[in-house]
Amino acid sequence: MNKKIGYNDVPKSFLYCNHDKCPRRGKCLRYQVALDISQKLPYYTTVNPQHIAGNENNCDFFKLNETTRFAAGMSHLLDDIPHATAIAIHKEIYSLMGRSMYYRILNKERLLHPVEQEQIAAIFRKHGIKSKPVFDDYIDKYDW
Repeated sequence: MNKKIGYNDVPKSFLYCNHDKCPRRGKCLRYQVALDISQKLPYYTTVNPQHIAGNENNCDFFKLNETTRFAAGMSHLLDDIPHATAIAIHKEIYSLMGRSMYYRILNKERLLHPVEQEQIAAIFRKHGIKSKPVFDDYIDKYDW
């Protein structure tokens, strides 16, 4: 599900694209958000169309115009895992994330990117847990 993006949803440092001859512009987030920029905005940062001309299908700046599923919170992540295994998994996740980030994720102050979710799933598999980690909530949003 892709929701309509408003200018205020876009991070200030986001790089736009105005390459109107690009064959992938219909699927590119950078191009689609550039279409809705208000004329009140005096300037913005954009990709140089001449830099990517002729190499559009391999553009390093292409960003697919779809939402990503982020995980929020992990307060019950280890509930159904045997205690000794849960302690080992907890230590590895804590070590992977670091103290501050671990608690921010635990308390839903920071979302888990799909890459980080996969890292946690790999820790589960390493400890013989075949079930996929289940986080408290999931949020679909753009991965700017």
